[in-house]
Formats: sequence, C-alpha cells, structure tokens
Amino acid sequence: MPWAVRTAGLTLSIICVYAHKQMKANRVKAKHPGATIAGPIDELDDVFAAVARHFGLLSEPTRLKILHTICRDERSVKSIVAATGATQTNVSRHLALMREAGVVGSRREGTTIYYRVNDPEFVEICRNVCVQIAGRIDARQPLRKDLLEFAAGQ
Repeated sequence: MPWAVRTAGLTLSIICVYAHKQMKANRVKAKHPGATIAGPIDELDDVFAAVARHFGLLSEPTRLKILHTICRDERSVKSIVAATGATQTNVSRHLALMREAGVVGSRREGTTIYYRVNDPEFVEICRNVCVQIAGRIDARQPLRKDLLEFAAGQ
C-alpha cells in the first residue's frame, strides 16, 4: 500500500518494501483466476516475527547505552561498564543477548573480552529513532544534545 509524501513541492510515492508479495499474488490470480494462494501477510509472518525480535533489542535502555558506547569502536567489558554505569553482570547479560542476535561480536585478548558492533544497520536504526525523539524534546534539556550527538555518531 503506497503512501504519498509531499516535500519541497514534490509528491513522492513510497511503496511498502513487501509490496512485491502482493504484486506476485495479483499476477498469479490474473493467470489462474481460480487459484488460491496464501495471502501476502501470511507469507510474511516469519519476517514480521524476526523484525519484532530485532526491535525488541531496542526496548531496554541499558542495551541502548551499550550500543552507544561501542557504536564507533570496540570496547572491553570493563570499559562498557564504566561508560554505562551498569553492573558487570547486567552488561554481560545484555551483551550476550545482543551477541546471540548477531548485533554485536566479541573477541578475546588474554583475559579481556572486547565487543564491537556487527550490524551497523541496527545502530543506524537506533540513531534514526534517537533523532526523531530528540526532535520532540525541548532544546533546553541536555538529553536532546546527548541524543543528537549519538545520532550524529560523534
């Protein structure tokens, strides 16, 4: 289902990224009028479930702090703990969840474990959301500045 967006005097049509499923279904129906096929939404159940799990990683502020800490370079667990103010147990638990999801990766150097972002698109999603939220926050509040700095990757 397309949406129309008007910007700078231009009207742009934005097509859902999953519209190809509907177009394919329409082509099948046109060629074989009596054919029954699974609806495009049914075909996307697995995709939507995976997206929900992925976005679920953003639902915890500590995970966002961790991502903010490691978005530009890898950091040791000790450094992440110091930057986030969370306990080592809590940080390790969140890092394990994000590692299982493929968002972060790790490497061991002696007894120290370093974490890095494996999925830069995930961090980009976080930045985009932060920009949207920061835009709604009063400019006098320091939180807005921090969110905008994170969004800019500074």
